[in-house]
Amino acid sequence: MIDIDYRSRTDAGVRPVEFAAFHDQVLGPRLHGNNGRLAARGIARLGLPPLAIEVDGRAVTYVARNGSVEIVAGRTSDAVVAAMDAALFSDLVLDLRTTTSALLSGAVRLPPADAQSFLQWDLILRSMIDGRAIHEPGAIDFRDRAGRPLDLHRVFAAGDDREDMLQFVGQAGFLIIHGLFTADEMAEVSADLDRIAPSYQPGDGRSWWARTRSAGNRIVRLKDVQDRSAVVARLLRDPRYLGIADLWPERYPRALRTASPIDACIKPVDTVEGVSDMNWHKDCSLGRHSYDCCNFGVGFSVTDSSDDHGQLCVVAGSHRTQIPMTRTGAMAAELPGDLDLPVIPLPTQAGDVTVHLSCVMHRALPPRHTERRVMYSGYILEEDHRLPFTGDSYAALQDRTKPPTPTT
Repeated sequence: MIDIDYRSRTDAGVRPVEFAAFHDQVLGPRLHGNNGRLAARGIARLGLPPLAIEVDGRAVTYVARNGSVEIVAGRTSDAVVAAMDAALFSDLVLDLRTTTSALLSGAVRLPPADAQSFLQWDLILRSMIDGRAIHEPGAIDFRDRAGRPLDLHRVFAAGDDREDMLQFVGQAGFLIIHGLFTADEMAEVSADLDRIAPSYQPGDGRSWWARTRSAGNRIVRLKDVQDRSAVVARLLRDPRYLGIADLWPERYPRALRTASPIDACIKPVDTVEGVSDMNWHKDCSLGRHSYDCCNFGVGFSVTDSSDDHGQLCVVAGSHRTQIPMTRTGAMAAELPGDLDLPVIPLPTQAGDVTVHLSCVMHRALPPRHTERRVMYSGYILEEDHRLPFTGDSYAALQDRTKPPTPTT
């Protein structure tokens, strides 16, 4: 059984990382071991140039040499040079932000032609600092509790064996629970969404809007709907929903709690401007993987979803590895062409529930013929179950990695 608690840092342990001390006291020693080998292997696989980080006029370059990565003072002539302030460097080291976040916010300075390499270097940084490998074909397979190949298209019923569900989530990163609620209950929810929609306005900070070809400006995401709909509020207290927390292993007693209120998504068929459906991403794509993963995202299918109606798709097993993505726009990315992990669509009927881990790669397809409605809530691990930090930030970084959990 795969351990899906990847957390190794806490917010209580966050302290600024000083540029020179980090390289001398932490990163240098870590690169002498497995981290350096993993990072060099990733650099070769992705064909990346060296990366120079420049902070307040000081620079170092990370260079793959002799099967590892070396820290070279200054900037080498062939390096991608990323200039940033000390706060961003600290955030990158501590996994509070990613290179994607830095680029989208404009916090890093580098030539536009080097942006793609800088994005890919995020995976290498995590290999160097945290010892996380970059995915290679054949590295992941999928097995059920008996060791047989896992049926990745399996749909569970609410009464199915919880250990089978947990095994499936750990291996694949998602599952579907069919008929957890009834179609009539979801029809009541849909009607109440129509009732409360006029209480949201563009720019209110509680909603997302998009422009459609047929109806102009439309609301596409309603936040905190449980505060405006008694029908939806009941779902958060419903034993059927609360029972999803029981999927967590017994060695994390009461480790899950309701993570968030419910957001409702209304997905029109003819969006021409604005964000209605998210392209490929992990929920930790902008940072905080080692603080928050893996949380459970729970999707309530208010209406049916399919190829025609729009549906959630996931890359099975992607939570178990780092996948290099090619960014094609500010909010768009493509999977690598040699990725051997299967893309699994999750068609649902009204009343079905989907569960996906926060660091599984997923996307929502736009509906082609009929508007789709879905609501999202979820569960997170309680903070007191996280690995505590000890000592100052440098000692914490050296000691932060949990020993691997034996698989059974």
